[in-house]
Amino acid sequence: MSPPRVAVIGGGVAACSLAHGLRDSLASRAVSLHVFEMGRASGGRAATRGTRDDPGLRVDHGVPAFAALTPEFGALCESLVAADVLRRCDGDGSAFGVLRSSGTFEAEDAAGAPTRYRPPVGKGMNALCDGLLGGESTLANFTPSTMVTKVEPVAAQWRLTSKGGVDLGTFDWLVVSSTGLAHPRWRTTFGGEPPLVEAAAALGDTALDATLAALVPLQSKPAAMLAYGSDAAAAWASLPFFKAQVEADPVLSRIVVQRVSQSLTAVVLHSTHEFARSAAHVYGATSTAARIAGAKSDAGEEGRILDAMLVAAEKRLGGLLGPAAAMRSPAWGPHLHRWGAAFPDAPLLPEGRAVVPSARVAFCGDFVEGGEGRGGSVEGAALSGLRLAKALQREIGGLCGAD
Repeated sequence: MSPPRVAVIGGGVAACSLAHGLRDSLASRAVSLHVFEMGRASGGRAATRGTRDDPGLRVDHGVPAFAALTPEFGALCESLVAADVLRRCDGDGSAFGVLRSSGTFEAEDAAGAPTRYRPPVGKGMNALCDGLLGGESTLANFTPSTMVTKVEPVAAQWRLTSKGGVDLGTFDWLVVSSTGLAHPRWRTTFGGEPPLVEAAAALGDTALDATLAALVPLQSKPAAMLAYGSDAAAAWASLPFFKAQVEADPVLSRIVVQRVSQSLTAVVLHSTHEFARSAAHVYGATSTAARIAGAKSDAGEEGRILDAMLVAAEKRLGGLLGPAAAMRSPAWGPHLHRWGAAFPDAPLLPEGRAVVPSARVAFCGDFVEGGEGRGGSVEGAALSGLRLAKALQREIGGLCGAD
């Protein structure tokens, strides 16, 4: 008898944490896990952006570093440090704090700061998801560059079909780790009804309908990515912070500065949710949604959004950056990137609605509030995946480690 088959849509931190939580069950072949990712590799928000224009450029545009506040996630991170997948930020030159309205930077109190983690030197944050999956010895079936555009309930199973019309197989459980498949934004981004919403209409499961309704208010936000070379790289790298929250700004929420090499510094400007709502119709031309899925992009609108973000950064950084920084003359960029599901705005999906046994559908991601107060973060995504692993062990008979 073949093991129960679980399909996961999206290959970010939550999905990879789910695979990590099920590793014993996967090893014993008590379950089969199939992850379908629209991008080129695992990572989601924790992916590392590169470019053919400069093979040395590496930008952790969604997760440059993250904090661990709960014992469970802290223990997981320490195990990844031991495996050389992560390193602690302690004493490595990473400065965190707030960029005040006055243009001054106020570093956080080191004594009360949480433990934070970054990739090892020379690696990108995509190492996190690779490590959670188990590297080359992963037990999950991982399929990149695959957009699932149709899900159908068929005889107590779920049949998946790709954008190209390829039958991806039938599965006993469907796990959604990226909300696009179930969110109204699908209509404006790709056209037509969201696949899971369409399937739910035919299924008539009231519990699933309630979960889908709870996802509707979620919003995401864009970021502007740039890289500077030569003297400008040194000028940017001399800023007194690695990651700064931007105080009371209607456009920017944070600024991240990553020294990639002596001659290359990457800068990422993150918008506020308020600003994102005014630009909900725009996706970056180089984003996965545009490249793989064909999301429409308006160059004029992209330019307007990028200009607004650069103007806001100039106002805040004018007293900290000298003329050598050449903000308007980057070596790469500016490029607009909009995450479809990451950085969700409240209200998040309650944990009690994340598993729908009657429909054999489950949800995991930073958009799920698990009670630890870490929703919307990398930690929240990871804990969501680990919780779902335990829930599936309870729900699917025969899984190893069932409670």
